[in-house]
Amino acid sequence: MIFLSKKFLVLYTVFTIVLLILLGVFIGDSSLHAIPNLDPLYYLNSIPYFNLNIGNDVITIIKPSSTFFVYLLGVITILLGVSFLKDRKVVSKKWWGVSMILWGTGAILAGTSYQGLGYELKCDGLSYCMYTSWFELAYLYITALSILSLMVAIVYSSANLQVRKISIYVAVISLFAYGTLLLKGTISDNRFLMSYEFFVICFMPHFIYFFILNVIEYKKNKDEMNKLLIYTWLIFLVVNVLYFVFLLAETTMPLYENTGIWFSENDILHIALIFWMLFIWLYVKEKIKDYN
Repeated sequence: MIFLSKKFLVLYTVFTIVLLILLGVFIGDSSLHAIPNLDPLYYLNSIPYFNLNIGNDVITIIKPSSTFFVYLLGVITILLGVSFLKDRKVVSKKWWGVSMILWGTGAILAGTSYQGLGYELKCDGLSYCMYTSWFELAYLYITALSILSLMVAIVYSSANLQVRKISIYVAVISLFAYGTLLLKGTISDNRFLMSYEFFVICFMPHFIYFFILNVIEYKKNKDEMNKLLIYTWLIFLVVNVLYFVFLLAETTMPLYENTGIWFSENDILHIALIFWMLFIWLYVKEKIKDYN
């Protein structure tokens, strides 16, 4: 298949590297991406943090509990990917492995900037904190690349050759379009194009497609793999609904101000995703097989 040939994979690797470099170049303009009303000291005093002394340097770690949850998610997801790759003879399992390793890498990139080193990367030494950082943009693109890999995995296990070709073609085009829009947003300081919400709008349809495909296959075959994959996508939907419910409820700051406990919508997302990954590891992984 042309989209999985070595030549294509090399070309897309080059595209990815060039895109990540360009994102780094254009995100470097702090005046463009600054938030005028967000003073670094004010921001730091509004969230939990601690200072870490390393030699003569002091590194500020923000949102330590949130950092722990997202790094834990990243490690579990990468280990899940490695577990999938132990059975490379099954093509769908191989691509599940690639997808999970990329997903876990994205989670660690996100945790480094949204949590962990967020103050160091976006605020330290600046007049105003930056809206985002290269780590966050890289996380969005790497996770999008993970979903493309997941598309390959799903269609190899649940679709015939013709559907497989069309599905991968659409996924490749959508990833290229998303990467281009992400770069455009970075250059023009369009914060919606750089947001997680825009990412969800672009890629949630992929998971809806996975769900529909597995429902169709389960109705035909009444098999355990497609049934478990249907549960997988339903759980993933619940995870994202929980995130947006907590986001819109805006409970994070009142909870922190009244109790000193930091628990945000991102924590909900990461903890729920940890359970989602464990569900895949414990129940889904062994059932994955290539389409007959």
